[in-house]
Amino acid sequence: MELKTERLRMRRWKEADRIPFFELCSDPIVMKFFPSLLSRAECDRLVQSFELHFETNGYGLWALEEKNTGEFLGFTGLKNVPFEAEFTPAVEVAWRLAASYWSRGYATEAAFASLAFGFSDLNLSEIVSFTSVLNLNSVAVMKRIGMRESGFFAHPNLEANHVLSRHVLYRISVEEFRRTRVAGSSYSRF
Repeated sequence: MELKTERLRMRRWKEADRIPFFELCSDPIVMKFFPSLLSRAECDRLVQSFELHFETNGYGLWALEEKNTGEFLGFTGLKNVPFEAEFTPAVEVAWRLAASYWSRGYATEAAFASLAFGFSDLNLSEIVSFTSVLNLNSVAVMKRIGMRESGFFAHPNLEANHVLSRHVLYRISVEEFRRTRVAGSSYSRF
């Protein structure tokens, strides 16, 4: 299964995605708000975990490509939050794009389509998103897709004194989503 928006195709992963995904995850600009750059082996394991999540849950993180060119941009989609926190269990909308594709509205377009899929096709009642409080670009995407700030937490996978430990949580309910309209927010499912 895949989703298409006006400019994007969100699809399952293929072997050809592995090298550009590694390039994305080893880029210090892209990974600025993550604890470390990822090795090729770590990226391969991550792609395997994305595919396993799809097989297990029927949804997951799609490879994201530009529809007209087929160019790999990164990923977006929905996943179960993989740690315990006061807001879990929960489904998260997530994204990571190559820096050369930032500031074009791709993250917003893809994330909004992911929300639409989650609420329409999966009948979810709420979706969350979170990031380091320092990651203002991702916070801006969360706001643009209609999510509201819901609090802060220390990420349990990071040391309490780590510079990236403090995270901001955003959420949106199905009711809030139905009131939210974003330009270019339609999607089709294949």
